[in-house]
Amino acid sequence: MIVYLFSDIYQIMGRIIDKLLVIITISVAMIFAITTFFVDFLVPKNIDTENGLIFGNKNAKVTLVMFEDFKCKYCKEYFNETFPEIKERYIDTGKIKYVIIPLSFIYGSKLLTNAAIGIYELKKDQFFEFISIVSEKKSKNLTKQDLIKIASNLKGVNLEIFNEFLDQKVFNNYLDENMEHAKKIMPTFEVPAVYINGHRIDIDKIENAIEDRLTYKEYK
Repeated sequence: MIVYLFSDIYQIMGRIIDKLLVIITISVAMIFAITTFFVDFLVPKNIDTENGLIFGNKNAKVTLVMFEDFKCKYCKEYFNETFPEIKERYIDTGKIKYVIIPLSFIYGSKLLTNAAIGIYELKKDQFFEFISIVSEKKSKNLTKQDLIKIASNLKGVNLEIFNEFLDQKVFNNYLDENMEHAKKIMPTFEVPAVYINGHRIDIDKIENAIEDRLTYKEYK
């Protein structure tokens, strides 16, 4: 009888401990999620923008930083669906400083990203046209010759230097440095990632966030 009693107590205690472990695990996960949200979205980040691809007004009081991989399908969706309005209303009018921090972590994206940065360096005003053409291509893996052909149709691009950029992988070290910087900035790494004046912003709230910071003086 006593043996059975202790056996029952042991089983009950085991179930209680199992439930406590589940509760503790869930609690820790929730605390981690809340902390990550707080750190990522509420605490402003000190982002080095000087080495990014800079557009718009360098002296604007609003700086939008975009971390992206040009091969990322969500980055392409942003570029095709959201960016045109941002460009027309805020970049072209000089209301904001728009900075792209190019990343390359998707397999095969370094060639494309080297090409994009090369266009920026050689003919900055053709950069978005280049990205637009690339985004429309159905092929996921553009070859060097594909990229050279696209560049040849852009005005003022020195193809000899552009070709050297691709052959020598000139910007690979720069891209590696950007990845390290991005990992330090983002507790949860994902792209596209938008920061306005150091604050993480959801993609679908970009315009509201820009307007808020253009309107209210208390925003830094």
